[in-house]
Amino acid sequence: MDTVYRFTRALRSTLNSRLFAASALAVVSAAIIFFVSININAVTIIDGDTSRVVLTLEDDPHRVVEHAGLTLKEGDRMVPAESAGILKIDRAADVQITADGISTLVRMSQGTVADALEKVGVQIGDNDKLNVPLDLAIDDDLDISVDRIAFQVYTVTETQKYTVDTDYTTTIPHGSAFIKRSGVDGSKTITYRKTIKNGELIKAETLKEVVNRKMVPQIKLVGTPKGTPQSVPPFKINLDSQGQPTNFKTKFTGRATAYSSDRGYAGNWTASGRRAEVGVVAVNPKKIPYGSKLYIVSPDGSYVYGYAIAGDTGLALMSGRCVVDLFFAHYEECLRFGARRLNVYVLE
Repeated sequence: MDTVYRFTRALRSTLNSRLFAASALAVVSAAIIFFVSININAVTIIDGDTSRVVLTLEDDPHRVVEHAGLTLKEGDRMVPAESAGILKIDRAADVQITADGISTLVRMSQGTVADALEKVGVQIGDNDKLNVPLDLAIDDDLDISVDRIAFQVYTVTETQKYTVDTDYTTTIPHGSAFIKRSGVDGSKTITYRKTIKNGELIKAETLKEVVNRKMVPQIKLVGTPKGTPQSVPPFKINLDSQGQPTNFKTKFTGRATAYSSDRGYAGNWTASGRRAEVGVVAVNPKKIPYGSKLYIVSPDGSYVYGYAIAGDTGLALMSGRCVVDLFFAHYEECLRFGARRLNVYVLE
């Protein structure tokens, strides 16, 4: 018993000694160091243009980032790199999308404009316009605007009120008028297209016009005061009290008739190569050469054809049955003029 007692007492003394305590601490520390050296990881965190190395026992990337003192915001994401021990933070960009009068801010770390629109539920119609391409990669502070474009096509049938072509003539008494041709209102169907941008009209255009009925102008002949020339002289002509020229080369008096080109349509060529129009008259060129400047008036001055150019001829003129054939714009004027006795003065 004494032997056991002495052994037990010696063991207690040993355990209570400082040497044993130090030895035990060393063993525990070595064990801890061995555990840490085996399990610790060196992680390189790349955050945009900056990077840092973190020693950690954590395997969870979120806790690694948290222990590194970094904060992840909405839309940010961690992207494991191809190499071990590297962790990349992909920061989200603020993208503003304006459509249908509403502006929405969305954060995204990757994708295109099309992805951003899909994320906020904005659909693009065939006619809508974007300020940036759909396949453009998103970037910070990107501002996307969507313009809604719509077209409205419609037709309108319009009536075109007939116009009145008024010709003044010496063949009708002053104060009287004659409707040579009645006017007819025209009708046409016009197709228009409106372009509407974000609910506002920005352009209206005509696509086509279809004439349903052509407008026909009314032709009205109005009588002029007595002594008014049918063809006004382009220069001053001195006249006496009877309305006869005081200066001239030759004078012819005789029967005067009237004609019109194609019964009311001027513009035909005359024998001298001139256009047929009021003020160009037919003569016998053997007596009155083409190009002669004339003044034509009745002997008493009551009727005045006025200034004329000798520019045409005809059988009656060459045979001497008449001295001059006066041109009028309308066949009806010829009928009213009939045949009269007139003086034909050759001025030049």
